[in-house]
Amino acid sequence: MLSTIVFCEDEPARAGRRGADRIESLARTLGSLITANVEGLLRDVAIAGPRGHGLDAVADHAGCGLIEAPSEAEWLRLALEAARGPDILLLRAGRAPEAGFIEEASDFLARGKGVRAARLHAAPETILERLFPDWAPLAGLIAPRDLCLAAPSGRFGTLARSIRPAATLRVRARRIG
Repeated sequence: MLSTIVFCEDEPARAGRRGADRIESLARTLGSLITANVEGLLRDVAIAGPRGHGLDAVADHAGCGLIEAPSEAEWLRLALEAARGPDILLLRAGRAPEAGFIEEASDFLARGKGVRAARLHAAPETILERLFPDWAPLAGLIAPRDLCLAAPSGRFGTLARSIRPAATLRVRARRIG
């Protein structure tokens, strides 16, 4: 079972992007995980993000944990420390795993210790990403909690690079926000 951390990225506000849009995409990401939770893939779910952006209301309605801090490095570290399970699913808010994720993630976890971490790429959106799917941005990561905590503190990209996942899931995460 995976302890899941849905995290908001530390990004400057884009022109035309309102806080309500960010909250809606977070809620939609959480909604995409309901089936995985019912199927027993997820142990617990927490939201990690900046203070003062209304994340507490979403966490309260969704019945999940909330980790807030001033920077992405801090909220990721605190969320990893608070996770209850030995394996973590880090998922960017605004992304939803596509059909087949539950089965593929379950198979990956059942394989055991051979490959310790796997990356989940975003669904290709540009022509280059369609030609070279591994060029699509990283949308998520499955890794042991202890490996994540031992990695240098930093943003999600820093964490993923230091863990160097050997496996890439075939399923993707589509943009929903």
